[in-house]
Amino acid sequence: MKKTATILAMLAISLGMAAPLTSCSDNDDKPAAPAAKSVEGTYSGDMSCTVMGSESTFEGMTFTVTATDDATVNVAIPSFGNPPMQVPQVTVAGVKVSGEEGSYTLASTEFNGTTDGGKTYSGTLQGSAADKAITIEFSLQYGAMPMPMICKFTSSTK
Repeated sequence: MKKTATILAMLAISLGMAAPLTSCSDNDDKPAAPAAKSVEGTYSGDMSCTVMGSESTFEGMTFTVTATDDATVNVAIPSFGNPPMQVPQVTVAGVKVSGEEGSYTLASTEFNGTTDGGKTYSGTLQGSAADKAITIEFSLQYGAMPMPMICKFTSSTK
């Protein structure tokens, strides 16, 4: 009987010591925003494009990333170049976004379509975002061009 009382006393002391360790936190942590909402925004920066080894830089470009649900965005690539070689704005839909805590990945996404002027385009887009900055890389086959444009856009802030 004495052993049972000792065991019960030890159990009560153990539970009493554990209670403060399991108390609720006073932190007002906000729940993390969904990945797509975290990268959504308008980004300005420079873009470089290479075609058959020749590189061009386009300054002051503005890309728009719009969340369509918690894990998917549409990426609007702005028009660039000069007539008659100007590429119109192209929107890449259905880009999956993953990640958390400020570091996100835009999954490799194939796209294609036809411009209002009747030219076809196709390509692949991927990217990453961290600390309110974004990098978008894409390959674009536009119209009758024999080689794709390989482009990289970098923005330091939203």
